[in-house]
Amino acid sequence: MPSAMTTNDIGGASPLNTNGLCLLSLDGGGVRGLSSLYILRDIMAQLNYERVDEEPLKPCDVFDLIGGTSTGGLIAIMLGRLEMGIDECIAAYSELMHLIFGQKMNNLPVDWAGNIRAQYDSTKLKHAIEHVIEGAGVAPDAPMNNGQTRRCRAFIARLRSYDVTNEDTIPATICEAALATSAATGFFETVSIGEYKFVDGAFGANNPMEEVEEEAADIWCTTSRELRPLVKCFLSIGTGAPAKAPIDDNMLKFLSKTLVRMATKPESTERRFMARWSKELREKHVFRFNVEQGLQDVHMTDYQKRSAIESATYDYLHHSSQKGRVRDCIVNLLGKEGKTDIDFDIVMRAYETQELRSQVIKTIHSSSASSVPGKEPCWIVPFERNHRFVDRELLGKIKRKLFLGRQMQRISIVGLGGVGKTQIALELAFQVKEIFPDCSIFWIPVVDMESVQQAYQNIASQLGIEIPDEDEKDVKKAVQRHLSRPQSGRWLLIYDNADDLSMWSEVSPGLGSEGLREYLPKASSSQGAILFTTRSHKVAQFLASTEIIEIAEMDEHKATKVLKNLLVNKSLVDDHESTKKLLDRLTFLPLAIVQAASFMNENLMDISSYVELLDGQAQDTIDLLSQKFEDEGRYKSIRNPVATTWLTSFDQIRRQNTLAFDYMAFMACINPKDIPVSLLPPASPVEREKALGLLCSYSFIHSPHSGSRLDMHRLVQLATANWLKSINTLHSWHFYALRHISRHYQPNCDLKERSEWRAAMPHALQILHLTSSEPATLDTVDLLSNIGYCQRIDGRYKEAIENLTLALENSVTMLGHNDERSLIARGYLASSYQGLGEFEKAMSMFEEILDQRKSAHGLECVKTNQANLDLAIVYRMRGCPENRKNDVQKSVQYLQRAKELASQGLRYYMRNFGPENDDTLFAISILTQVYLAQGRLSNAGELAQQSLAIHQNVLGPDHLGTTAAMTTLADIYMQRWKLRDAQLLYAEALTRAKKFLGPGHPTILRDMHQMAWTLKLQNRHSEALALMTECVSLGEKSLGAKNYTNEETRQCISDWTVALATLKGSRSSRSYFQISRLTLSHYRNPGTRLKFYFVQLERSNMMLKRRKYYPKVKILGGLSSVRREPKDDPIIREIKDAVNCMTIPRHFSSGEVTLMEGCSVRKP
Repeated sequence: MPSAMTTNDIGGASPLNTNGLCLLSLDGGGVRGLSSLYILRDIMAQLNYERVDEEPLKPCDVFDLIGGTSTGGLIAIMLGRLEMGIDECIAAYSELMHLIFGQKMNNLPVDWAGNIRAQYDSTKLKHAIEHVIEGAGVAPDAPMNNGQTRRCRAFIARLRSYDVTNEDTIPATICEAALATSAATGFFETVSIGEYKFVDGAFGANNPMEEVEEEAADIWCTTSRELRPLVKCFLSIGTGAPAKAPIDDNMLKFLSKTLVRMATKPESTERRFMARWSKELREKHVFRFNVEQGLQDVHMTDYQKRSAIESATYDYLHHSSQKGRVRDCIVNLLGKEGKTDIDFDIVMRAYETQELRSQVIKTIHSSSASSVPGKEPCWIVPFERNHRFVDRELLGKIKRKLFLGRQMQRISIVGLGGVGKTQIALELAFQVKEIFPDCSIFWIPVVDMESVQQAYQNIASQLGIEIPDEDEKDVKKAVQRHLSRPQSGRWLLIYDNADDLSMWSEVSPGLGSEGLREYLPKASSSQGAILFTTRSHKVAQFLASTEIIEIAEMDEHKATKVLKNLLVNKSLVDDHESTKKLLDRLTFLPLAIVQAASFMNENLMDISSYVELLDGQAQDTIDLLSQKFEDEGRYKSIRNPVATTWLTSFDQIRRQNTLAFDYMAFMACINPKDIPVSLLPPASPVEREKALGLLCSYSFIHSPHSGSRLDMHRLVQLATANWLKSINTLHSWHFYALRHISRHYQPNCDLKERSEWRAAMPHALQILHLTSSEPATLDTVDLLSNIGYCQRIDGRYKEAIENLTLALENSVTMLGHNDERSLIARGYLASSYQGLGEFEKAMSMFEEILDQRKSAHGLECVKTNQANLDLAIVYRMRGCPENRKNDVQKSVQYLQRAKELASQGLRYYMRNFGPENDDTLFAISILTQVYLAQGRLSNAGELAQQSLAIHQNVLGPDHLGTTAAMTTLADIYMQRWKLRDAQLLYAEALTRAKKFLGPGHPTILRDMHQMAWTLKLQNRHSEALALMTECVSLGEKSLGAKNYTNEETRQCISDWTVALATLKGSRSSRSYFQISRLTLSHYRNPGTRLKFYFVQLERSNMMLKRRKYYPKVKILGGLSSVRREPKDDPIIREIKDAVNCMTIPRHFSSGEVTLMEGCSVRKP
């Protein structure tokens, strides 16, 4: 079907005959909806038969709007949203009815409380609908309105497949919309979408003709609400006339039968509608088809009576009284040449006005042999029509705003340079010329004052206005006076590229006191309209107040269509993956798409090759986007290439606001997405808001996160960098950005600041990348070191090692091994190796740091004792049984060394700072872990309880130091077989720590691993296996598949899966200890077997001995080491005495007290 209306439509045949609205309304009726489909099938078959040698049409190709209620709504979704053919729809609908009405769920219509209840299974209904949607090649969770322009609009209630101005549309998936329209009272349960509850739309409105009428008015004639003059064909199809039946006086029958009939009765709607549309009914624009006989005894759930429905419908259609009506409907639909544009009411008004004018002129000149022809309207437009233009819906919105008011309208369309504003204005001019043949159209390019002056002189000449050559101001004033008069007729004035505010508001030579705005036609002319195109929101608001239309980014569908129209080889877009990549790289910007297509056409290049060029070095991309190309829709004096199209705007910004220019230059040096406002160069709040407002007004940046984060258009960033390079300032801006970010990026472990430095990290990495080819500076060292520190805290050890190694190398080269920067970087690097389990490297580096600290500062120094604690952590982790790569004696030595270092550091902090200091707490935590690793469970338990109490009071429950203390105590409880207590502590610690560390952090993974073991040892096998499986999944994402902890965890899953299956098969016939031994045999990993054996042994010891005795045997990796624990550890006594003597103030510290992952180095 042709899609465009020509000029001949005006003054000749009515546009209604070729482009009028075709609406389809579908009644509800359950299984009887098949009758509606059979009627529509007959109409479509005859329609396609008449269209000889043309592609068969679907209902979505013919009708502009399809609406339905109840199961009619289901059919509307199938035909309109899923764009099914009629035969495909009948098959799917038949299967759907069979599935949902095959068996009743409840025979009684009410429950014992008197509430109406569903008779059929709503779950079956949902599954059946999902099956239909998937059969159409669409995902069931796809949105009803996915933002794409479709061949047809479909709606049910407030659930639409399209947007409607000033109307709320409830966001729903296709499946939710189908369920909502099917929630028939008494048949299915109500459906909730968000805060809305839906029952079947047929309740009181089974014939949706009035709803379709109202919806069409909301779309095509919002202001006038006069829909009837716009309708070419209104087709309503019923589901068969119901039998006449009295209202039952029996309550049960009333609820089960009469209520259903009342909820699905369409006759009264039909009578009201036909009375209002009687004129259109006589003119054969309205058709209602509804089987009158044969379906009275077919209930809406009688799916088995399909043949009876088909037979009755066939008889109805082939009755002599209906054949002529069907033929009239088909003839009407055959005249439809294209889908109806959103502005069709304007077209019809123009046609009616023109017809009336023609009649008046004909009457006036009927007695005269000849008539004087009227003056031709003016046409001053500098470009030819772009026949590849695609965004017609936006044009409809613009035309409505311009021409439906009673006063002269001013509208600004605003958008980024290259987004297509000029093309929109150009297409508008040609369409207005078609709709209003008597309309004069004037185009004024506001490129500079000379262009404006020449345009006004041209307009004056065509209007026949004589102006003295010596007075330029009189030209603009005379044109203004002429267009302000009612006698001037209809006109459209387009100011293109109105970007410079000073031209409109400031006094300049040849201008009045208000700039160009003083010469705009006055509002006394009701037939005039003014359109401005501009890149600046400030200019748009200055010229048109609130009447602003922002040109948004193209969607993928429209952008693909533009690209295909521009390419010589259209088949290139069949490479969907490369096409999507290209459009993403070009940010869907029309000008960039035009340039890319021109380059590919000229060089016979395919899309994937062009994408490879775009993905090269930044300078290569700039060079590519700087290629000149011909564009007939742009001014010769304006730069066409994408890389240079914004240079004029850049100059305007630099003149207007130097801070805005600084922000643009700074943002050209960092990542273009998700820029924290706090990262920008410092300025007062007022000045900052003014600068950002100016950049937003040019659409160079926008704020998708409520002002706290900014995004810069990717191509604008490239163009800005190119501009800075052209004026020889890019290099200096790179180093300014490096220095600024390095000084701004001072992270610590305060949880409140973590989100800030995480957001700043991509930008810090970007500026490091841009300056990587330059000699390193101290700013480079500091930034690399701080980034590595943050990555280490987040458990990104491999990335941290890479950056910290580079920081250390640069620092040593510039400052030497013993400089503070070098020591800090070495400490961060050692902790990162420790996090990865490379303990030998970590120990070596921490030993070097400790030796240097001792020689430089002595033993009584904070930095020396920090180094003691850092080294203690590594020795403790190296000596733990799970990390043992040596014999038991070595482990004992490592743990003894860890105990000495931790005790030394703890005593120093206790003497100098007291037990409430966060460094003291850190030392207590380390010593507790050492005791635990040594098997001194009683000592470790006492210390852990003291530590947790102090942490909770000093740091609060949500501090990471507190959660670390919780997990330490949980570890002790686990080994002492207090499994329930351990599980509760692990669960609480995980809940609190996940808020700050994220699910994949090593600390979280370690605690998940331990909690899974507590569940396993409580015989909660399924829960344990599920948690351990989740732990593996998260660990592989964050630490890599070969990480040492992850390897052990995967082995546990394998063993537990086999053991669980064995337990299920053996539980009924074996005792617990028999099962334990059997389960133990399935553990292939020796460490896992020994761990399982250890907890059983510990449990037995607890059952046989009183808890006050210390165990005589400590298992180290399965080997026994006989010894006794000290009964009265001196350092524990010192801590208890100190705690008893102090009053603990409640406060929250910002220091790091992170233990589980072994990340112990703190900021000095």
